[in-house]
Amino acid sequence: MDILGFLLKKVVSRLLFPVELILGLGLAGLLLLGWRRRARWGLGLLWAAWLTLLLLSVPALTYLLLAPLEEAAGDYADPARLAAAGVEHIVVLGGGVGQGQLTVADRLHGASMLRLMEGLRLFKALPGAKLVISGGGHREGVTVGQAMRGLALELGLPASSLLLEDQSWDTEDQARLLAGLLQKRPFALVTSAYHMRRSLAFFKAHGLNPLPAPADFRTRGFRLDFDTLLPSTGSLHGAEIAFYEYLGHLWLKLKYLNGTPAAAPAPGGP
Repeated sequence: MDILGFLLKKVVSRLLFPVELILGLGLAGLLLLGWRRRARWGLGLLWAAWLTLLLLSVPALTYLLLAPLEEAAGDYADPARLAAAGVEHIVVLGGGVGQGQLTVADRLHGASMLRLMEGLRLFKALPGAKLVISGGGHREGVTVGQAMRGLALELGLPASSLLLEDQSWDTEDQARLLAGLLQKRPFALVTSAYHMRRSLAFFKAHGLNPLPAPADFRTRGFRLDFDTLLPSTGSLHGAEIAFYEYLGHLWLKLKYLNGTPAAAPAPGGP
């Protein structure tokens, strides 16, 4: 894992996230207001911060940001087509995880739970397949992979059918660490629909053969009405997700301009 690159990516991306961007514009505006010769610039930046907050809080705009990402992911995976393609591994990418005294179900954030449920649906429809749960973290405590595996076991999946990768820090790291296990064989890649485009690109960059199996759709069934034109905090979160994905895809293109990376050894069993 390139720790310096990881930290640089996190810091730069956070500065461009909606909330941080709005706060930055507002702070710069307040500072310039106190500078007599630049007061107009300060007022302009404050207006820019307010308008950005307003626009990114509107569900209709969040839909426009997320919809292209989810459309690129395609439809839910058909188990029959996966079986015909010779799929033997179902790879589920972790999302967020909570810490503290929580049950295995309560510990998983929404994206992690929905991805796991889709992985279990495909697993039950593909006899003999292995469920590969992937997700580590750079903080102390239970990793998202460990939490997802724990819930899968509680739901009755046999430990022999589960493989765990819990050393990765991000999607790029997941592709690198799983390359030795998956090699050139086709496998189902389960992640949130908005995250699928970037995930496929990372896994393909490592010479792998992923088949998209999206979950956690956020724009399906969207209808433009009065409510979708009113600001909401949920929409601001959706905009943050979209910003992160677009920035992540740009990072991927810049990083792999000069070729593809080497794979890591295959992970061990559960």
